Amino acid sequence: MTHSLHRAGTIEDLGCDYVIIIRAEKGYNQEGSAGKCKELLRLFQKHGAVNITGARGTNYKGNVLETSLDSIVEAFKDGNSPYCVFDTKEKLESFLVELKEKDFGLSVVVSGIYDTVKSICDKIGIEPHTTNHSLGIWGNTSLLPDGPVLEIATMCGHGMVSRYLVDDLVEKIRAGSLSIEKAGMELGKPCLCGLFNPKRAEMLLRKLTVHDKKERVNTGVKGWAL
Repeated sequence: MTHSLHRAGTIEDLGCDYVIIIRAEKGYNQEGSAGKCKELLRLFQKHGAVNITGARGTNYKGNVLETSLDSIVEAFKDGNSPYCVFDTKEKLESFLVELKEKDFGLSVVVSGIYDTVKSICDKIGIEPHTTNHSLGIWGNTSLLPDGPVLEIATMCGHGMVSRYLVDDLVEKIRAGSLSIEKAGMELGKPCLCGLFNPKRAEMLLRKLTVHDKKERVNTGVKGWAL
């Protein structure tokens, strides 16, 4: 199971959300992997990733919503893992094409809508090793936030993006003291893995801040409509 697996949302909303996690394995190919991973961080940027991070522990510098890619690359060490998120399937495909050509020999996880990811893999000649599916949310779901808020919060698989931060920024947007674009970036800063998608957050924030809604919005989360 991976922490990028449980992103809530509609098919339409999740169509702009594709996560990449790349890892070397300790005792197998971790030693000397930093050089390859630094190149991968640059490839993320080349292919238009909307969020990127890498280094961990004492050399953690944040994600690119709060620091420069250069600082992340400079701090990267063997054993760290490059992470990113793309906001279109075209960007994902172009990255995977080059990734296949370079053949770094590292483990690659792609999270996204299964049919889309599988069709890209089939197109470029990649055979997935394993497929994981989220079975949804179980338990007392009445305690969860409303649909669009949940969709935003679940873009950080470690739960570092608070529902109350979403509420606070929505109020600031409605008051005219904060732009939707800046709010999307602010929401992504607490996400240590850099898997938060600020572009998708902008889209969801618009759902939450439109004052005159003429139709109910299907959020894709059972029991909720906006």
